[in-house]
Amino acid sequence: MCETSNGHDYSIAIPGYINPTVALLLLLALTSALISVVLHSKQRTTTRKKG
Repeated sequence: MCETSNGHDYSIAIPGYINPTVALLLLLALTSALISVVLHSKQRTTTRKKG
């Protein structure tokens, strides 16, 4: 139940699969960002050694 500022209550039906889906998408986003940083770091150090 959610309550508005004027005192009225209403129920919100959020499917049970929404929270796990959001958690999974967040985990995938963080993993992708970490892999991107690691690959960028490797590419940068490889370029420095050659130059």
